[in-house]
Amino acid sequence: MKRFAILLALAATAAWAQEAHQPAHEAQGHESAGHEAGDPYLPYKWLNFGILAAGLGYLAVKLGGPALRGQQQAILDQLGAASGRAEAAAAEAAEIDRKVSGLDEEIEIIRRKAQAEMAAEVMRFEEETAQLLEKVRHASELEIASASKHATQQIKATATQLALELAAGKLRDRMSPDAQGALVARFVRHLDGPSGTRQ
Repeated sequence: MKRFAILLALAATAAWAQEAHQPAHEAQGHESAGHEAGDPYLPYKWLNFGILAAGLGYLAVKLGGPALRGQQQAILDQLGAASGRAEAAAAEAAEIDRKVSGLDEEIEIIRRKAQAEMAAEVMRFEEETAQLLEKVRHASELEIASASKHATQQIKATATQLALELAAGKLRDRMSPDAQGALVARFVRHLDGPSGTRQ
């Protein structure tokens, strides 16, 4: 682009310089004569115009062609990239449609799985509850049995104590001084033995 601007400036300068070298009176004389007989510099002007047009054409072909080809290639690359993005977007949309179409089936699978997990959890909870109740029942039975045994022993001890106290009371009531003396005498005889000898 810089070369094109430089050549354009040179061509404009050359055309302006050619016009500037003509004296002012010649320009006026030629102007009056030009109206009558034509411009004598007209072929030179056409030649200048041809050179300028050829230079501009050359620059357009030399510089504009690669620039246009570069722009064309850039546009083609952008179109290819856009086409690739469009294909990727279409593939992604198709994948989303496929997933959405299978969404009901996935929801049903998840629902069934959740129901199965809930049923398993309920069964596990029931089993744990049954085991806990069994442990509580067994511990209660052991505690009841222990308490019953202790109470039975306590009752037996109390009954024995009461029986001894009752027997002692009855013995005291029946024991008169004569009966006590006879009992002591019998005990002493028993100690002496059948032979009746004691040392």
